[in-house]
Amino acid sequence: MSLNPEDYLKDKFEKLNIKINKHETLESQESVKTEELDNLVVPTQKGLGSIRTTLDDIENGVKQSQLNVEMHKVSGCHLRSATRKPIQRINPFIKITLKKTSDIVLYEQRSTTVLKDTEEGRQVEEDNERYTYLTEGQGRKRTYFLKETQTPVVLTKTRAVNTDSIAKDNIGSYVSNFEMFDTYKDLEQTTQSVDVDGQKKMQVTTYKVGGVDQFVDINKKPEFSLALMLTMRILAGNNFETPQRRFRNMTLPDPLALEVRYSYRVDLLWTFSTILQDGDSKAISDLSWCPSHGDILAVSYGTFGSISSIIPQRGCVCVWNIKNPVNPERIYNFKAPVQSVEFSPFAPQLLAIGLYDGSVHVYDISNIQQPQIAMSERLISPCSEPVSCLKWIPHSVSETKLYDIEPFLALARDGSVTRYTLINSPHLLGFPLMQLDRVDGNAEGLLFEIKPSVLEANRHPQAVHMCIDAQQKDVYFVLTDEGCVHKCSTNYPNQQLQVLQLHEAGINYMEFSPWSPKLYLTCGNDWCIRIWLMGIFKPLITLKYHMSPIYSACWSTVHSSIIVALHRDAVDIWDLKRSILQPASSTRIDQTAFYTTLKLTHCGRSVAVGNDKGSVEVLTLEEMPFPPHFQYEHLEKTIYEILANNKDLLRDVKSLGHFGYLKK
Repeated sequence: MSLNPEDYLKDKFEKLNIKINKHETLESQESVKTEELDNLVVPTQKGLGSIRTTLDDIENGVKQSQLNVEMHKVSGCHLRSATRKPIQRINPFIKITLKKTSDIVLYEQRSTTVLKDTEEGRQVEEDNERYTYLTEGQGRKRTYFLKETQTPVVLTKTRAVNTDSIAKDNIGSYVSNFEMFDTYKDLEQTTQSVDVDGQKKMQVTTYKVGGVDQFVDINKKPEFSLALMLTMRILAGNNFETPQRRFRNMTLPDPLALEVRYSYRVDLLWTFSTILQDGDSKAISDLSWCPSHGDILAVSYGTFGSISSIIPQRGCVCVWNIKNPVNPERIYNFKAPVQSVEFSPFAPQLLAIGLYDGSVHVYDISNIQQPQIAMSERLISPCSEPVSCLKWIPHSVSETKLYDIEPFLALARDGSVTRYTLINSPHLLGFPLMQLDRVDGNAEGLLFEIKPSVLEANRHPQAVHMCIDAQQKDVYFVLTDEGCVHKCSTNYPNQQLQVLQLHEAGINYMEFSPWSPKLYLTCGNDWCIRIWLMGIFKPLITLKYHMSPIYSACWSTVHSSIIVALHRDAVDIWDLKRSILQPASSTRIDQTAFYTTLKLTHCGRSVAVGNDKGSVEVLTLEEMPFPPHFQYEHLEKTIYEILANNKDLLRDVKSLGHFGYLKK
């Protein structure tokens, strides 16, 4: 019968304690049997090996035992005491206490995620490249030496510390009204009347010292102009804070509202209007939003072909900022009406300007003193027709990049296309790309009745607008008064890739959908807005409601099925999902003016509209449908629903497959 080791030890230790208490010493026992000594040893179970003792067993043994007997084996298995001294009481066991220590961090490298197009993102990319260079690149082959060094502490100070301190003191000064009166009495006083908005007059008094007006000199300083501009922005913010917040999309409709109305309302935020130098009102011929700063708008004042009856003698370009809707921050005057303006998407401070006499200028709006960079030279660009459109293009992949600044295309009204390049010269380098000719016979696209041959006064068509392809930036489309679109390329001068007949009358505007590089719209003088798909020579959708020419039409960048159109009397909003028979809303702000041009903002929730009175109305689109989550799928489904009754055209559209942008 095997006993529990704990019970056995407990019984043996109790017997030893009884003997010690009875003052029985071990020395009186001359002979100790080996059997008793062996009994003190824990028995070993056969076949199981020695018993393994845990920490709990050790702790229980410490509590039960208080005395240890020191035993020695002498000559056999007899216990004899070397000295007859009292036995020393010591603890036969060692108490072990385990405690958790504090964490010791030897090395730590945390992963960090930042935005790529930020300053922190660029620093992280530089660190990653440096780490790759030191671990995997040529940097891992660097030589190093093991030497002990000691860096001395050097205390440095800048040179500014050695300058003398400026002594300051508070001194009181008193000036009475009599002294100020005597001072201004000695000055030469001049009072002038200044017109305010052409209706009110304000008396302005200036003083001259030695016959020189100090205000004229102060006004010429750039510091004063900058301070005046910032002051006017602050003052304008008091009256236009609410419209400015709406323009910046700080007050958007709540998608969780209980009541939602889709009325497609158009509200007026403010109007950009100014009195020009010669006092004559000029029509707004073109608009251009700055691509990198959506608050800046360039406006060209000149003549509009279908409305203006009298051509003004002069023109100008005003650069407006929504922070100051009252006064323009830049004004550039020219000796001819301005027909077109276009900001560069590659260098946003550069502004290309096309005039009525055929000349082209490039201005840097960030330079206040000398904004003009270059202009066209009559020897290189002999065209004298008005410049209808300007478009910046990137450098071609196949060509050699000789200059850093990207070139741009200029379309003249006589159908000529010229490519201009900025070089190290006050003049632009011009290269003629294309000269359009009138179309003979029927072109691809719509078929119309051919008019009897009449001797034309000009064998070149009138070019109206130009559009760059959505994907192939070297391909551009020229719109003419014949209703045709000429497809050309900058890589093939004097060659037309394709000619399409899209309208019965002249085409005024063309734009690709932001959700599809193959879907585009055109509008013209035949009162129609047509939506086309590349590869199909029939219009998918035709929008026609007003009996007047459509000057401009734009895709909404917020909602894929909404189109904003402009004719001379109103601004129309079309929702293809809702109806193609009539616009969802038609708005006219100024009843006495006729609209000329339109340009959507980058966010797509506001629009700038110019008229023939020289004013630009900034409108906001209110109570619009909420944008769909999948824009392309929504547009594709809308087109399929409209073409449900036209089986042949629907089959042709579906045969082209996916016509949206490819997902990377």
